[in-house]
Amino acid sequence: MLHHLASLLRVEITIVLSYLWASLRGKLFGALTPDERSALHRKNARRFVRTASKLKGANVKLGQFASMQAHLLPREYIEELKVLRDAVRPTEYGQIAALIQAELGEGPEALFASFDQRPIAAASMAQVHVAKLKSGEKVVVKVLHPGLERSVAIDMALLRLLFRGLKSLFKRVDLALILRESEEPLRRELDLTLEAEATEHLGGELAALGVVVPKVHWELSSRRVLTLEFIEGVNVDKVAQLELWKVDRGALAGKLIRAFMHQVFVAGTFHADPHPGNTFCTPDGKLALLDFGMVKQLPEHVRQGLLKELFGSFFNHPKLYVDGLIEKGSLGESDRAVVEERARVAFADPALRALMFDHRLESKGAADSVVGLLRDLTDLPTFRTPSDNLMFLRALGIVIDVCKELAPEASPSQIASPVLAPILSEFIAKHPQYFGAASAA
Repeated sequence: MLHHLASLLRVEITIVLSYLWASLRGKLFGALTPDERSALHRKNARRFVRTASKLKGANVKLGQFASMQAHLLPREYIEELKVLRDAVRPTEYGQIAALIQAELGEGPEALFASFDQRPIAAASMAQVHVAKLKSGEKVVVKVLHPGLERSVAIDMALLRLLFRGLKSLFKRVDLALILRESEEPLRRELDLTLEAEATEHLGGELAALGVVVPKVHWELSSRRVLTLEFIEGVNVDKVAQLELWKVDRGALAGKLIRAFMHQVFVAGTFHADPHPGNTFCTPDGKLALLDFGMVKQLPEHVRQGLLKELFGSFFNHPKLYVDGLIEKGSLGESDRAVVEERARVAFADPALRALMFDHRLESKGAADSVVGLLRDLTDLPTFRTPSDNLMFLRALGIVIDVCKELAPEASPSQIASPVLAPILSEFIAKHPQYFGAASAA
């Protein structure tokens, strides 16, 4: 435990000091050249990747999320952090076999006809081995890393200390609430029976959309071991392989957005970690979703509020947007007029729309404007940190960035438009007042 804590603090302090030294050096001897700054970014990114890969847990989750933020982070960080999407340092097979025996009563050799000792993937919380059932069916066996509960507890304790230190800087934002919303789905991943239940539930929801979700083998599963049907395919960011299979990448991106919107606004429960490591394409071009360890269920008022907020911003309808903020509990009625006016200006700005909906940074001014809008919102008297939607915003951001990688020739908003159209039609039928002649569009 002390070693884990020391490793985290060491890499964090080293990265911070390296940038402080670069800043001081710039004042004394002149700013870093572009090549020097690029080398510093890459060196620090690799430092974090090495430490996160070794410690696993929440650190890899943080790196995976950061790797999708191409509109915010330097290119060098994006390139290096992508490593964390697919693999971290695996746990030795002897420990994995011992854990399987402790959980299921027998070791891998007795339970399976064959069991590959080398994992095909080692991620933040678990690693995955290919095996074959005695019936001949090919499966994957997901096994939590030993000691993971302690690792996550340390990571979350450090985050609590960090957020406590930042509390005085963000007085209007409930950082404790944000941390709780982040921690709850992360802790769910420590119990693979919850993932099995979510896999079956969302598999049933998504089957009608043609989305592939693996079957659960309950007889070979427990809290720390999960046996699933093997899905043939590749991560959706393996563009070269998709080209060989002649996959329509734009259509695949549309399927991903449609599946996400269906989960959020129809099922009410969604895959909260749809990064490329969990998003597959089969050889025949079908979308497959894997790893339902991190899921989120939305209360009805939050779901309806988010729907209004999304449509209000996407279709430049300030009243609808503010109604959504109020319904989900993040704004009071007395601040409506000022937010509607700010929204009217923001949603009409092409540069701001490009950043918000396509994660395309056209100018530094656009980024500054978005930050300013968020700051103005949190400074309003009635603002409250919205509950139960942090994971939606995070997952939506990941989906947008996956679509950008999958089909860079088309903007995510262009891909989303035909997907949103039928959802919008149903919404208009239920709420004609927003789009009638008398509505304030």
